[in-house]
Amino acid sequence: MLNRRMLSALLVLGSAPVLAAPPSDEVLRKAAPVVDVVSVLCVQQPVRCPRFTRNVTVPAHALSRSTFGTFDVHTRGLNWTGGTGALSFTLKRPADFTGTRIRLRFLYEITDDAGGDLQFVVTPVTLKHGSGFETYASYGTPLVAVPESPTIMQDAGLVLTKNGISTPAEQWWYFEINRQGTYEGRLRLYAVVMEY
Repeated sequence: MLNRRMLSALLVLGSAPVLAAPPSDEVLRKAAPVVDVVSVLCVQQPVRCPRFTRNVTVPAHALSRSTFGTFDVHTRGLNWTGGTGALSFTLKRPADFTGTRIRLRFLYEITDDAGGDLQFVVTPVTLKHGSGFETYASYGTPLVAVPESPTIMQDAGLVLTKNGISTPAEQWWYFEINRQGTYEGRLRLYAVVMEY
């Protein structure tokens, strides 16, 4: 909800200047009800529900690539030319991470006009000195139809809870990314963002 100072900053009439003083209680009572936009998004699009305030962006060029599958580097990102292959990245747990969930988002462009549907599947692993490398489960973005028109930008995301990434308190996080779905055409991945 907006407090009185925030509301005063939003009250603009045409090109008139912003009110210098906070509005009176009477003005506040007569004002239209304020809608919490984030709450609305939580209902309409659950993947956007958590209020993430920080992010770490990994450019697609920096992702590790499997020896199977076909990838080639492009000025704008990384071309993933078929449905096979895997990408991965490892990062140290952010020092200010105190939550129980993170969100991974993928910014990509469809570069073929073949139809189908697409999903990114993530296998998260947490690591520390002396631990073994064990995978437990994978999680996917919603399966969506790809546009049958090249150069269309897309943004897909998924939320991993504490159970989804084993023990988020561990020092290192590893994420492996695969593709699923009937779309076998090329896409260009720009970046992966981890929000927390």
